[in-house]
Amino acid sequence: MPARRISVRAPATTANLGPGFDCLGMALDLWAEVVVSASDEPLPPPGPPLGGMVVEAAERLFAHLGKESPAGLTAEFRQEIPVARGLGASAVARAAGLLAANALLGEALEREEILALGAELEGHADNMAPVLFGGLQVAVHEGESVFHAGLAAPAGLRAVLFVPDMEMPTQESRQVLPDFLSREDAVYNIGHAALLVAALASGRVDLLDVATRDRLHQPARAKVFPAMEAIFQAARQAGALGVFLSGGGSTVLALASRNEEAIAQAMAEAAAGEDTSGHTIVTAPSNAGAQVVEEG
Repeated sequence: MPARRISVRAPATTANLGPGFDCLGMALDLWAEVVVSASDEPLPPPGPPLGGMVVEAAERLFAHLGKESPAGLTAEFRQEIPVARGLGASAVARAAGLLAANALLGEALEREEILALGAELEGHADNMAPVLFGGLQVAVHEGESVFHAGLAAPAGLRAVLFVPDMEMPTQESRQVLPDFLSREDAVYNIGHAALLVAALASGRVDLLDVATRDRLHQPARAKVFPAMEAIFQAARQAGALGVFLSGGGSTVLALASRNEEAIAQAMAEAAAGEDTSGHTIVTAPSNAGAQVVEEG
């Protein structure tokens, strides 16, 4: 094929949102731009690690359709989101690769089929669904199929992020999780996850403090991120509507409708008091998902 370049813009995501372990995710107005180049001639290999994920995902879609991948396939990030911080960087990379390959093949697959391939590569769909579709997404596996439903975030809701300098790679973060939960804790998380979705769907932001609490993964992850609880408490005291560990961490995300800068400052000061450095980002949920924005 003639050399082609596909540019994909994709949002960062936050997963779990407290109690919705591996099934809830939300897109954020924080974007990466990935340029995928394809040629019949070999191209320089992509930079690790995310560039390799982009190419791997693109090759997976070609293989799924029984097509041969281009001899030259590479990726370049023009805008990035923090890596190994619980903001869905790997889902962004894989979504970009899948969407770029789909564009190269004339949009052969619908988004639902791309979601299934992305969830297969990720191992779960909680980040992949909001990357592709935007908004808040509830995604579950049933057998080999992925089912999801989405809703728009309430108007005026903001996201205040404290992004530590400390990385928490997802696979390492998962190793500390419990193998079993008591019935009481299981019921607690099921109820709180359901309350969270209902609160966001109905605009009951007053319920978010309770609805974002969790007993499944955050207590375990606090053992490798001791500053987490202090940051949570500071965010609540500064006026956050709810606060949780974003994905597997290390980013802490507070939901707010006012006083965002004060909440960000309180989170940073609490982290510094626990000898944890980092930076803050004030943004919002995004109801838009990833898009192919340029072809050449």
